Amino acid sequence: MSSSTNPYYSISAIATRHKIGTAVVAGLVATHMATMWGYWFHGIGLPVLDWNTTNGLQLLPEATHQTQFITGAVAHYGTGVCFALLFAFGPHHLLPWRNTALGNLTKAVVWGIFLAFVSAMFMVPRVFYPQFHPGFFSHNLGFKSVLAIFVWHAIYGVHLGAIYTPLPDKEVIESQSELETLSLNGQAANHTPLRTGDFVDA
Repeated sequence: MSSSTNPYYSISAIATRHKIGTAVVAGLVATHMATMWGYWFHGIGLPVLDWNTTNGLQLLPEATHQTQFITGAVAHYGTGVCFALLFAFGPHHLLPWRNTALGNLTKAVVWGIFLAFVSAMFMVPRVFYPQFHPGFFSHNLGFKSVLAIFVWHAIYGVHLGAIYTPLPDKEVIESQSELETLSLNGQAANHTPLRTGDFVDA
């Protein structure tokens, strides 16, 4: 086996060794993809979700629309990254599925659905749009609005889980040990020796 095909060099192994960095990237990508889909929802018959402006209205209610949009976007994307980090160091370890591609995806989608519940139950009716009297679970806004909230967060979860895909630490350690053996036999290129810190993100 060559070093280029060793699991130690796979994206999942890199995510295992660099959890914080991978979670930040995953959070940014997931937030962006879900945000863009929110603007495109009218194409599938759902209400458009503009979380950028929504956040901006909360932060700078008297500002111009452009200022609200930019400020809200910074807050919105920052929140998406924070939720990705919370997922990586909280629910990802607690949910029962193994750290396979499907298991990581399932964990992230479950996290996204949980965030959708929080959004529909509290954020939309109590924080963002109380003036519209959304009611319990935002049901007064209509079924399609509630569905859009859940679809949006499911998209977030899918992209989060597609990028943040760490392996069990044991598998990465085993692949590194195999790489060291191959290197000693002259079958692999030079490599960085295994360190405990490789599995504790800095």
